[in-house]
Amino acid sequence: MTLKDLEVGGSGVIVAVHGQGALRDRLLDMGLTPRTRVMIRKTAPMGDPIEISLRCYELTLRKEDADNIEIIRDGNPPTCKRLQRRNRRAFRGFGRNSRPEEFEV
Repeated sequence: MTLKDLEVGGSGVIVAVHGQGALRDRLLDMGLTPRTRVMIRKTAPMGDPIEISLRCYELTLRKEDADNIEIIRDGNPPTCKRLQRRNRRAFRGFGRNSRPEEFEV
């Protein structure tokens, strides 16, 4: 299965990146490396290009390029550890067992 075949909201893990020369190098440079978890976020109204989420950022690819990325379907969307750390820092200062929802502004 390739990244092109995945539906919106579907996720998978990259197994291999095919292609020749500069195209393959460009895909690898953009972070599309084996064992990377990806998710299709949305598609353009005419179906091409597609927006994918990986490694804490969004990337837009043509379907022609997405056809060179072989994946295994997976039900787990990519996680962003950087955002998780940022969210934990946002709760500091509210006390040990309190939550921000308990406070009214």
